Amino acid sequence: MKRITLGALDYGIAFGVDRALRDLAERGRLSALGAMVATDLWPREFRPLQELSDQVGRRVLFGINLAFSGDRIAPVSVRMQETYGDRMFSREKIQRRAFFRLLPDDVLLDEALAQLTRYSVLMKRQPDFVAVREGLLERSSMARIVFKAVKQADFDKPPLVISPIRSGLQTLRLARLARSYGLSVLPKADPLPEISDREELHRLLHNHFDGLSDRSFVAAIPGRPDDRLRRDEHRKKIAIRECQYEVLSSERFFQTLDKKDVFLN
Repeated sequence: MKRITLGALDYGIAFGVDRALRDLAERGRLSALGAMVATDLWPREFRPLQELSDQVGRRVLFGINLAFSGDRIAPVSVRMQETYGDRMFSREKIQRRAFFRLLPDDVLLDEALAQLTRYSVLMKRQPDFVAVREGLLERSSMARIVFKAVKQADFDKPPLVISPIRSGLQTLRLARLARSYGLSVLPKADPLPEISDREELHRLLHNHFDGLSDRSFVAAIPGRPDDRLRRDEHRKKIAIRECQYEVLSSERFFQTLDKKDVFLN
């Protein structure tokens, strides 16, 4: 039997997404939920997630997706707010600064710690895993900042780290760096295909999990439309979210897992 971690990392982005993720996790169709605590919805949406965590216990991993870039988020730490205002960096700006070794390490460290603290305090539990939005953990300089923040958070049990890198030398370097901080990395697998045709997605999933290493993390973006999502996302992406939600909800998906001897861990 092969164990995979099928998870979504955008809890807190929209009510329709959050409801869909909670529903799938409760029914055993997702095995990991990552929250973005830097969204304006998090103060309202953490409680149902906390209740779900109490309900499902260890069947589902609950973690945090640290956000230093992108839309629909705002700085959590006072230092980040005072230094850069109410908007985060773009991914390109962080990548450029990382390349030239010009990252504001102390400011980003404070922001990472503030997000980790917000998660732990409101959820009344430590995160089972840590990811970083938009794949920024692939930069060694960003990885060091995040790993240092996790170490300073002094959790009873070190959270797992979700790798943003599929395979290769860079993956080995990230794993080695994580080990130096006492952390373990979950390998990244290809995400669920982002298509809006339900029948085609069922067909593709039949072989999607072949050849994956044990506990590989497979990312998904299921959701249901709501007013906020229609305002913030293109119709094509919303259709992909709906398609993934319907397929993952189906009995046919469960039968596919059973046939392929895949266990959601």
